[in-house]
Amino acid sequence: MQSISELRRSARESLRGKWGLAIGVFILSYLIIAAGSSILGFIPILGWLASFLLIGPLTIGVSWFYLSLSRKERPDVGYMFSGYNDFGRTLLAYVLVSVFTMLWSLLLIVPGIIKMYSYSQTYYILRDNPDISALDAITESRHMMNGYKGKLFGLSLTFLLWYLIPVVIFIVGIAVMGTGAAFSDMSYYGQNGSISIISVGSIIGGSFVLLLGFLASIAISIFIYPYSQTAYAIFHDDLYSELEQDLAENAFYDEDFTEESAEVQEDFGSEPSEKKTQETKEEDDIENDKNK
Repeated sequence: MQSISELRRSARESLRGKWGLAIGVFILSYLIIAAGSSILGFIPILGWLASFLLIGPLTIGVSWFYLSLSRKERPDVGYMFSGYNDFGRTLLAYVLVSVFTMLWSLLLIVPGIIKMYSYSQTYYILRDNPDISALDAITESRHMMNGYKGKLFGLSLTFLLWYLIPVVIFIVGIAVMGTGAAFSDMSYYGQNGSISIISVGSIIGGSFVLLLGFLASIAISIFIYPYSQTAYAIFHDDLYSELEQDLAENAFYDEDFTEESAEVQEDFGSEPSEKKTQETKEEDDIENDKNK
């Protein structure tokens, strides 16, 4: 399987000559979701439900767009709405992933993050398997990510670290404004009662730095989102190739989704252990003795 640096390099190669399209899809989807959420947010309960109808299939359609882009299939902007063509499955998958992640997050933040990575392949599985149900796609995603969540987290971290730049800028801006506020104390007033030049300059300068940090965060998001989504899509294909034989031998999405199967398996394709076999044999011997 490719290393994190190789995955990033592959993502850049897939985006070569397509950065404008990739960024355009991100901006358009963001504007649609932001506008829809703002409008529907004023409607109690029904607005919340309606936002799921809008955001769910669109979010999955966007992930499918970047998956197609990573495979060099030349998708157009309209492909970001492809999730609506399979509305029932995509909506249910989005709702289930959101609810499951939220429930795990109620315990602690860390379990929620772990489960978020466990379910991360669900949308890609739906796209490549038109006949699979939403719940079965989640089950297969859990099995696929067993032992690979750390690597995907590491890949995600390389993108998140970019946001340290605006964070540092914000801290500097707040510090400068704090200096201005300190100089605006009455003890620093001039004889005519006006605020000192140092105070005014610090407040204006701090505000400018904060604005710069805000613009930096927007610029980084415009660059990082298409980049990261393409890298995640390449990770999926790379992972699938790594596990292709196991996936063929173990039809995870055909199993019943029971409480027991919901637990993450450490060896999902292994034979019963020798200890378990011995325990079964002992139980059979005891049963035979009782019958005698």
